[in-house]
Amino acid sequence: MRRDKEEFDWIDDPFDEKKAARDRERAAMSGGSKAALGCGCLVAAVVLIALAAVVLMGLMDVLAA
Repeated sequence: MRRDKEEFDWIDDPFDEKKAARDRERAAMSGGSKAALGCGCLVAAVVLIALAAVVLMGLMDVLAA
């Protein structure tokens, strides 16, 4: 197999620090992506808490009857 006109080295590839640095740069999220992810998690947490409150109120109504 060839990659970028040089033979792929299966043994040394996991230890290639330059390649790891390039991969980290490509995978790094931008600030806007991190903010959107954080806001999404916050909204999901609020929705779950609200859902738990509604379920508990309904359960209390059922037990009180």
